Formats: sequence, C-alpha cells, structure tokens
Amino acid sequence: MKQFWAVLIVLLSFTAIWSTNGCVSARMSDRASDRLFREGQYKEAANKFREGVKEQGENGRDLLLYLLDLGLSLHSAGKYEESNNAFFRAEKIAEIYDYTSLAAESATLLVSENIKVYKGEDFEKVLINTYIAINYALMGKLEDALVEARRVNRKLHLMVTEGQRKYKQNAFARYLSAIIYEAENNYNDAYVDYKKTLELIPDYPGLGRDLWRMAWQLRMPDEMEKWDQKFELTKQDHKLATSLEQKRGKSEIIVIFENGISPVKRPHPSFSSIPKFFPRYNPVSYAEVVVDGETKASTSSLHDVESTAIENLDEKYAGIIAKKVAGIVAKEVVADQIGRRTDSPLLWFLTRVALYAGDQADLRSWNLLPRDLQIARIPVEPGVHTVKVKPVGFTELGEKTVEVAAGKKVFVNFRYIPYY
Repeated sequence: MKQFWAVLIVLLSFTAIWSTNGCVSARMSDRASDRLFREGQYKEAANKFREGVKEQGENGRDLLLYLLDLGLSLHSAGKYEESNNAFFRAEKIAEIYDYTSLAAESATLLVSENIKVYKGEDFEKVLINTYIAINYALMGKLEDALVEARRVNRKLHLMVTEGQRKYKQNAFARYLSAIIYEAENNYNDAYVDYKKTLELIPDYPGLGRDLWRMAWQLRMPDEMEKWDQKFELTKQDHKLATSLEQKRGKSEIIVIFENGISPVKRPHPSFSSIPKFFPRYNPVSYAEVVVDGETKASTSSLHDVESTAIENLDEKYAGIIAKKVAGIVAKEVVADQIGRRTDSPLLWFLTRVALYAGDQADLRSWNLLPRDLQIARIPVEPGVHTVKVKPVGFTELGEKTVEVAAGKKVFVNFRYIPYY
C-alpha cells in the first residue's frame, strides 16, 4: 500500500511540473505573432494565427484565443468577411464551453486552471458580436450589422438577469445601432437607441444634436425644445444636425477608431494564484480625423474595453476566491489522507508541495484588443474622399479612400497600437 501512495506522489509531482511548465499557454507565449500584429503586419499575423488554430485541433486549450486573434488580425487587415468567419467559429466554441460539466469543474480543485480549455471572459464574448457588427458595417451590410449590435446587448441582458452580474449595456453597440436605424430612415428606433446611449454616456459629444435631429425628423417640437435646453444647442448645432437629412443629399463618413491596447492579466498582488487585469501603456486619448486634407472632427470613446475588463473580473472575484478556498480544502484533505495511510510525514509534505506547486493563476486573455472603441462622424458631399486619422500625441495612421453615395453613410476603421 505504501508503494501505491509513493507512486501517487510521483504522479502528483509530474502533474505539478506539467501544470507549471509543460502546460504554459501556447497562445500567451507566442511573441512572434504579437510582434507582427503590433507592427501593423496584420496579414502576416493572421497567417501565424491560422497555424496556431491548425495546431490546436478541435479541442485545443487555446483554440478560442487563436480564433479571436485570427478574427481581429483579419479585421485589421480589411478582410472583413474572413474575419467574421473566424469570429463565428469563436462564438460557437465560447457558447459550447460555457456549459462545463460539474465533474470537469471539480477536477480543477486539485490542479491549475491553466489545464482547462479557455472559454473566454464575459466581456470577450460580448466583443465577438461587437466586432462582427463592425465588420458588417464596414462591408456596407447594415441590416446584418444591426442584428449583431442588438445581440450584443441581448447577451449583456442575459448575463445580468441569469448570471447575476452587475454589467452595463454596451454604449458602442447602442450608438452603432442608432446610426444604422437612422441610415434606414427608421427614426423611431434610432431615437430610442440614441436615448439609451444618453443613459449610458450622458456627456458623449454630439449626442444632443443626434437627439434633437431625431425629434425634428419625428416632428416632436416638445422633444426638440427639451434637447435644446438640456444641451444648450445653438442655431449652428441645428444646422449641423439637419445637414445629415438624406433628402438634402448629404452623405456621412463614420470613422471607427480602435485605440490603444487592452489590459493584461498578471497574478493578483494579494493572492498569486488568481488573475488580475492591469492597464498597459496607452498614451493616446483620442484622434483627429482629417478628410481631404482638412481636420474635420475628433473621435470620442464609446466603449472602454480596459475598464470593462477590470470591472468584470473584479465582479467575479468572490466566486474565484471561493473556488480557490475549496481547492485548498481539497488539497489538504488529499495530503492528510496520504500522510495518515502511509504514516509518513515526508510523503504528506511532498504531496502538499506537489499540489500547491500546480496551482497557478490562469493569465490567458484576448490581449490584442484595443483599450477603447471610438467614433467620429463627418458630414460630406457625395463622392470620393480620403480619410486620415491622427492619434493626438502620435504620427498619423495610413490614409484610406472611401466613396460615399448621396444620402448614404459609409464606415471606415483605423487601429492605433502604442510602442513599448
């Protein structure tokens, strides 16, 4: 019998070594792909992530992470349809892994979370649909974009009602859907979503004009007066607001600015076996938008990925700590049983060392996301226009050319990543 327990100790020791060394996340240690992405070599980065997806197979622990970064790389490379294909697969996998069996959860009480398949943080699952919506908007498929934008807030609603989370609706998705409703002359629904955006970000620049414009379109003078008073709108504001009316033939360019780099997971300072998100270096707060050589607008943040990631993980701390405490109890029970059955203090000690050595914080995350998502809206005459984005405090990003039909809206995106 003592020989049996000695063999078990050896197995536990190997498990600990594997958990801490051999079980290092393939995706999180893939510095070459990160470098390509951060240098703006998005196609090359996508090729590397494709290799990672293939190597992970159907059930790889990091398959979801590789798919997320593949989708993001293709998005940044302008391959929007291919990007959505990657995101669709990622969404399906995230949904499947949401339903982890009780047995699988219990097994991780004795070993590191790193050995489990990564199923994504809640905010990452929401951003899958956000990026699908953005891709559709960039392709001009506004109805499809609207469907995905609505799914974003539907997911959040379910997380709040079923998961008892303290999450907020996504202001970016709300504002995007309002723009699309307006583009389709559905002013009632656009008005509703502009007002929802107001609830989430009361001080968002230009929102007063948007609300006044919808009230004007809907022939609601009392509402127009309400927004005039609340936002102290001027005649110039009215002129800017009504200039977007489709009947007047004015077109609009909507710039989506993906700014900075999302936070990174590190061991919690107070409890090293659980993760905590830490902000990364992000010197740029907003960008100026240059159309046809003239500065026309500044971007404003609608969704702060950084603060959402930090807050969402903080919200889960009670559950994470409870599981860690249960894990400590389970480890002590196993070590105590081995010590009693072998009557060996040495084996008791070695068991505890082996079990605790394998208990490491899971530091995996979708770490190439931007810090925040920003938007700028520029009324233009119909025709071909050149668009540049100049992150304030940084050199301008590459120029893009867009063609806008009379009375239509066209979306264009830019990504800025800081050097460090």
